[in-house]
Amino acid sequence: MSWLDVNGDGWTDLLISSGRGGRLGCFLSRQGKRFEETSNPAARLTTPRDQTAVLGLGETLLVGNSNYEDGRTNGGCVRIYDLRRRVSGQSVLGERFSAGPLAMADVDGDGELDLFIGGRALPGDYPAPADSLLLLKKGARLVRAQRFAKLGLVSGAVFTDLNGDGRPELALACDWGPIRVFEWRERRFVDRTAAWGLARFAGWWAGIAAGDFDGDGRMDLAASNWGLNSQYRADFDRPLRIYYGDLDGSGTVDVIESCVDPETGKEVPYRGLRPLRAALPLIQGMVETYEAYGKASIQEIYGDFLDSLGRTEAVTLASAVFLNRGGRFERRELPMKAQWAPAFGATAADFNGDGKEDLFLSQNFFAVNPNEWRQDAGRGLLLLGDGRGGFRAVPGQESGIKVYGEQRGCAAADFDHDGRPDLAVSQNGNATKLYRNARGRPGLRVRLYVGSGNPYGVGAQIRLLFASRPGPVREIHAGAGYWSCDAFAQVLALPEPPRALEILWPGGHKATLAVPAGAREVEARFPETLRVIR
Repeated sequence: MSWLDVNGDGWTDLLISSGRGGRLGCFLSRQGKRFEETSNPAARLTTPRDQTAVLGLGETLLVGNSNYEDGRTNGGCVRIYDLRRRVSGQSVLGERFSAGPLAMADVDGDGELDLFIGGRALPGDYPAPADSLLLLKKGARLVRAQRFAKLGLVSGAVFTDLNGDGRPELALACDWGPIRVFEWRERRFVDRTAAWGLARFAGWWAGIAAGDFDGDGRMDLAASNWGLNSQYRADFDRPLRIYYGDLDGSGTVDVIESCVDPETGKEVPYRGLRPLRAALPLIQGMVETYEAYGKASIQEIYGDFLDSLGRTEAVTLASAVFLNRGGRFERRELPMKAQWAPAFGATAADFNGDGKEDLFLSQNFFAVNPNEWRQDAGRGLLLLGDGRGGFRAVPGQESGIKVYGEQRGCAAADFDHDGRPDLAVSQNGNATKLYRNARGRPGLRVRLYVGSGNPYGVGAQIRLLFASRPGPVREIHAGAGYWSCDAFAQVLALPEPPRALEILWPGGHKATLAVPAGAREVEARFPETLRVIR
């Protein structure tokens, strides 16, 4: 889901992607008082495939188009909706991978927003690593610039400037993999995951958000994971693993799950013999009895077969924040209430207006195997930041947020222009929830303009300067969390009257602009112009 002003009336509209056979949800804001579904015929067309992320600039929308169910390459992994011309069509044709997250930023410094398409999976080949793509904007076209071959199972993506040089890094949440970071060098992205100290934290990462959670002026990362309230357990000494490949010559991918037995220290099969026999009849020739199966390690059962298989693993299932310590990250697990259910969407905002960045997680997963229990212990979780990288979990009775279904995307926006960030949460097979912030302290609304190719200042970092200290940095993102996009207009908290707005524009130019007393909403235009709107 995404907050975008699609009709240019100054009010943020809400877009919600659809499953196969549905249609893109495009709900127009009527001055923040109510929403009406658009009558534009392009948005009301039935979609032949599942949709993933939805991004856009004005009346042009880019929507991820997943081929996971049909597995065909004769379609595009992105559908473009041109609401001005009232037409839509597929783009980025011929890719085998199933599209997942989308993210945009000006990566090459030409003033135009470029597009990253994350490969979520290869249809029929899970968990084999999928490719991902970077497309550069050249005039009216998106041109393929870089293929990330066998990058992994990318579930979340965000462009964020981690080193403060005015150029975005690419941060990815990978399922059966680590949080990955890529830096732009010599006109291509280079993997710097190990250099940032992230390579060893392989998990079932789903969503990723960037925010200055400790107030030091550097962008940190928050990432959602499976949590610690299921039958799955993983740590560095006892990883969860999957071996995959065509074991029986049938032309399809077979999967062997394993874990480490805490009593024996052996790597053993995760599934029992009966379900494994049903899936892999060849196992009957390898193990004769249940007793022998129960005592054997993976290596003892499969022998040389394992050498021909791919392997991936997870060593942590806890949702966490990664605090930026200047060239490296420090991992901190989120409070235990954040681990009670799998988390997907993640979005950062100052919801209570105290000058410290907060976090929201969308939660739950119901489509489990018959021998597992439904992962439904989450209601959507608000986490209030302490300004030092720590968080307090707020129960639904206090926050007002109670979503009992399978939550997926989440996105923040001050949709009613009252100076408080509000929240929308989408659900799988259930109603989208919209929560109006009624109790947060109102802040300063800030809008940016860089140029016609980047009209909302995507990639800029902004912070308020107070007499006593600077506030936390806020960054403008086009795509983050779990296939979502917060509103481009930001709300910065006002714990005290501000004296100036500091902006690090895309490309590295820094400006410090005086904020007039009593201003409630301002617009900053590149390079150093500030206009009071109200």
